[in-house]
Amino acid sequence: MPQQRRGPGRPAYDSKHKLVAAASALLAERGYEATSPKMILDRAGIGQGSLYHHYEGKEALALDAISHLRDRSLAYLEGRAASAPAGRVDEFGDVRDAGADTAVVLAEIEATLDQLFTRPEGRALIRLLADPTAAAIKTLSTATESWCDDLRTAILATLDGGNTTDPEVAEAAAAILAPEIDGLTRGLLAAALGRGLVALPRIHTSHPNNFTVYET
Repeated sequence: MPQQRRGPGRPAYDSKHKLVAAASALLAERGYEATSPKMILDRAGIGQGSLYHHYEGKEALALDAISHLRDRSLAYLEGRAASAPAGRVDEFGDVRDAGADTAVVLAEIEATLDQLFTRPEGRALIRLLADPTAAAIKTLSTATESWCDDLRTAILATLDGGNTTDPEVAEAAAAILAPEIDGLTRGLLAAALGRGLVALPRIHTSHPNNFTVYET
């Protein structure tokens, strides 16, 4: 039987996707500085030429991985929000009032964020924020800050009862209608990041002589 060839325009899980997937996993496990291009290539199972065919280097690949991880984190938050009971918080005023509904909503947001930061995408964000090398690279720090902004917008949408889905509208609502809500979203995210950092698994590497070294 003649061998079937994949036709043009029908790439399988191609080398670029493999690189992004590998880089995403390693950012979650090790962070940016502790991940070498060789580690990415080994995880992806492809040759060195593929990396430099698609990207100028590790930084450019990391930016694509960050975008992928950001999208996954937002999809997770949106999915959790969609599965929550509707109609408990309808207006910003309801959130500002001290009441049982407010406590329930805030507790659920905290629980959702805590769960996010046990997932690979959440752990990647924590490691990026804690990585001095990533912080010193403008493109990476900007992408990471934008990711945090998007998460705060998602939290704001939840506080608004899910009514605010457009990021620009959400930001305007936070600035004009309730500046204290914007502060609340920042506090919720910062606190969850702190808890996630404390619970973050240490980086470890296995050596040929069958012992493991943990890097703090």
